[in-house]
Amino acid sequence: MEKGHALITGASQGLGRAFALDLAGRGYGVVLVARSREKLDTVAKACAALNGGRATAIECDLTAHGAVATLVQQVGSIGAPIEVLVNNAGEAIWGLFQDKPLEDHQRMMTLNMAVPVELTYRLLPSLRQNKNSYVLNVGSMAGYNAMATLGTYSGSKAFVLRWSRSLRLENRGTGLHVCCVCPGSVITGFTERAGMQVMDDLAKKFGKPPEPIAKAALNALFKGRAEVVPGALDGLTAWVMGLLPTGLVERIASGIYLKRLPPRS
Repeated sequence: MEKGHALITGASQGLGRAFALDLAGRGYGVVLVARSREKLDTVAKACAALNGGRATAIECDLTAHGAVATLVQQVGSIGAPIEVLVNNAGEAIWGLFQDKPLEDHQRMMTLNMAVPVELTYRLLPSLRQNKNSYVLNVGSMAGYNAMATLGTYSGSKAFVLRWSRSLRLENRGTGLHVCCVCPGSVITGFTERAGMQVMDDLAKKFGKPPEPIAKAALNALFKGRAEVVPGALDGLTAWVMGLLPTGLVERIASGIYLKRLPPRS
């Protein structure tokens, strides 16, 4: 029996691209959503080669007013019943809170929190019509503790984790399975997009490529797990952080980032 479709946001690069290719390889049709048309088309072509041509690319700025509602209408019009939703799109800004424009904080909160909430809300009725359906939310290890210089980002990812686990509890027994993946550093160009190039040495030393992260996340989703930190080292780190006093973990983690800040002019 042919599998349904998976909708992946932020699918043009990095972790989103890895999710798309992995799901296509598992036999799902894919609906790919991102802002970059050229990159989306490239990913769609690669997915189509894996799943018999069942790949649709939708160019969309999810932070634009009414964009999520329009996206859901488009998905309905192409006749692609969604069985898997991957809320992957997100961004970060790095620096002291007051040094960054308010508009940047607001945009990030919209993309990281409001967009996955609205998209899930609008797709939930159709998702629950399936015998089994799946929602994967992309959090971050940064969501486990407060972090200076990444306050709004870590706060947004803490929200994603708590909301995800709550949604899972509310839908227990309905056939809707919800999982949150909380990766550590992933080599996706994240530091450049977040303005964190001074952290590149650490990202290259400790970062993981997106493909094994996506595979581990999807395996956890389909096994019915509530939460996963991919990778042995990151999993161990998260476990140790949970044993230590919160204030100590916050000071250690924040110190790593604070000392990398450029001098204030």
